[in-house]
Amino acid sequence: MNKRNRVDEKKPLRNRGFFADLESKLSAEATIWFGTPAEHLYARDSWPELLLRTRKGEHSIFPPDAIVIASSVEDVIETVRWCRDHDVPLVPYGAGSGVTGAIVPVFGGVVLDLKRLTSLDLSMKSDHMIRAGAGWLGMRLEEALQRHDLTLGHFPSSIGCSTLGGYLATRSAGQFSTRYGKIEDMAISVRYVDVNGEIHETFVAGDDESQLLIGSEGTFGIIVDAWVKVEPIPKEKRYRGFLAPSVEEAFEAMRWIMQSGYRPTCLRLYDSFDTFIHNTSEDKKDPDKNVDKKTPQKLFKRIRATGSSLVDKKRVRKHALSAVRSIVSRTIGAPLLANQIADRAFSGCLLIVGIEENDATHADAIANEMFGELRKSLKDLGAGPGEHWLRNRYNISYKQSIVYDAGMFVDTMEVATSWENLPRLYAEVRRAVGRHVFIMAHFSHAYRSGCSIYFTFAGLGKDDEHCLKLYRRAWRSGLDAVARTGAAVTHHHGVGLLKADRLYSDHIGGRGIFDAVKSLADPNMILNPGKLWDAQLGSPTTL
Repeated sequence: MNKRNRVDEKKPLRNRGFFADLESKLSAEATIWFGTPAEHLYARDSWPELLLRTRKGEHSIFPPDAIVIASSVEDVIETVRWCRDHDVPLVPYGAGSGVTGAIVPVFGGVVLDLKRLTSLDLSMKSDHMIRAGAGWLGMRLEEALQRHDLTLGHFPSSIGCSTLGGYLATRSAGQFSTRYGKIEDMAISVRYVDVNGEIHETFVAGDDESQLLIGSEGTFGIIVDAWVKVEPIPKEKRYRGFLAPSVEEAFEAMRWIMQSGYRPTCLRLYDSFDTFIHNTSEDKKDPDKNVDKKTPQKLFKRIRATGSSLVDKKRVRKHALSAVRSIVSRTIGAPLLANQIADRAFSGCLLIVGIEENDATHADAIANEMFGELRKSLKDLGAGPGEHWLRNRYNISYKQSIVYDAGMFVDTMEVATSWENLPRLYAEVRRAVGRHVFIMAHFSHAYRSGCSIYFTFAGLGKDDEHCLKLYRRAWRSGLDAVARTGAAVTHHHGVGLLKADRLYSDHIGGRGIFDAVKSLADPNMILNPGKLWDAQLGSPTTL
């Protein structure tokens, strides 16, 4: 297999004339871009490593030579064939919301934007199957399906800025994965273009090729559309909050739910500090509703009451934000102290349980059984916390820019393991990462045999360069801790450049399988080279 050399020095970009014959092969509706600002936009995804470097002024570390915005599958075929014939790397691009650097064109070449591939075949909707193009934004696809009283059931936090093709390329999970499964559970068949420009269709049931393609991040082929399962929109919803004394006791409650055969739409646990953060965002219309008086919520209720008694609400908000930034800057700047304070000052862990069914009687029966059993060991907080989460579940993802504007950084680390190993994984990662940054966690995507942990961490450096070093140390320590516990280093964000050098601990023997498939599927390393096991640029510590 032809290996591309590591890019140690930036090479001059190929000029526009080099791509003249490619332009001539594309449809009139397709678009091809060169130079800035397009290269800045398509040189990165939303990986915080690259956001921090952008803040430093490094807008495009590895710029593409050209960007092709395909308008049809035929445009994809022509672009792939041209890149193969000219030995030019090709990187598929969805909406750029990934957080691992999976679409960084580390060897230059062509970035192929697939967002215009929005075909939709509803001919099999009565059998709860539809075919959709890879370019559909998740929210737009869901809106289109809901007009037919259907849902894909895939609701990632990035649903407004991520695509179906991206979901398949990274094995995405949505907030309702406990009921509907991950994207690989929804896929019936996947159609893709191979490196020779030939169309293939794989069927998930009994087809190992599908399982190689889904999650391969464009290294084996370019996904253009897929048949996926859909379901009727549930009409009856029962959401509830419970308070557990500790995460360990909540783990047992979650395990009981999953191993008793229930399939809740939502099963989501917050650790003690994340519970505190969740409580501070409760509805202002009724701050007393479903509030546990023993939680720190009462402090924030008093702050809100004081603020609402003042006339100038804008001035109050301005001063409040200034105070919060000052406090956060001081505590995050001393992560060990901040984490110790969080451990001692906050208690109680919020568990959100949601049930959605088509029949009210059925929904009530399940709720009575499940909620009744949970009340034996957990405190019932009523419907308020669950309904609040449902209304506000996308909000936090769109507030991260405020953190970066304040000179800090924030990121998430999603890992997974068995129920038996879950307490150890939680403790080890918090201890390792907590030496460098402030960290909290919630637990979602639960299964009969285990669960995912979604760590959120934030840090503050002296300057942008210090922030970058701190960010890398936190990730290195965290992934080392995951490897020590034998857990999975990724669950639904993919691998990209961020986690590539840790695959050896996650998938023993996977390198040999990857090399064997790559040598057959893409011997000249045209398709998204330098990713997964071939990420020759290594981890964020060496990028």
